[in-house]
Amino acid sequence: MRKIFFVAALILAMSLMPRTFAYTIAGVDIEQIALEAVEQALAERGETRRHEIFFTNHAPDLKLPEGVVDVKAHIPAQISYISLTPVRAVVYVNGRAHRTISFTANIKVYDNVLVANHDLRIEVPVSAADFRTTEVAIDGRNEYVKDAAELEGLVPHRFIRAGMPVTKGYFQQPVAVNSGQHVNIILNVRGVKVSAKGIVMTRGRIGSLVKVKNETSEKILTARVIDAHTVEVTM
Repeated sequence: MRKIFFVAALILAMSLMPRTFAYTIAGVDIEQIALEAVEQALAERGETRRHEIFFTNHAPDLKLPEGVVDVKAHIPAQISYISLTPVRAVVYVNGRAHRTISFTANIKVYDNVLVANHDLRIEVPVSAADFRTTEVAIDGRNEYVKDAAELEGLVPHRFIRAGMPVTKGYFQQPVAVNSGQHVNIILNVRGVKVSAKGIVMTRGRIGSLVKVKNETSEKILTARVIDAHTVEVTM
């Protein structure tokens, strides 16, 4: 009985002894591996633009037991350019996970895009003079406009502040025809085009559909706006 008690006491004493460590891995080295994981993820999605990566927290220096040490990092969620991206670094000793360190990465990606030279107001047509090209941090969308020719003659459908990057979605065609306006109606009947006179009943933009009344037959038709003087009806 005394022998069993002595062995149990010895095991308890050994478990209470301070654990010795054979190796220390620097926190900056763990962060570097996490950084490389983010860089690899950006490369895999084809990102070649200038970018910066900042971690909002730092890894501590870790004391590790004797053995083969390996550190692997991965991104458990989708990369975001507008919010924080989680990164996980796992420290392995002899092939077994010893410690997991969680980071959050703030990823800034920059591109040369068009920004407004001044405030752009709703329904006022724009031209190349209203924009300049500059490098800005973007939010990951590929809709940013780089060529002012794409916006020539369009009008904003929302207020755009000076210095704001612009996308094609901020603009639309200007109003081309208004209610009560006289227009030419092109009647496209099975490939045969016939012209008639009409009166627009609802205002519309180029490419949009409007109601138009045939002045001769007084029939109400649905037509697509071609320009400020012409609408087309396909039958």
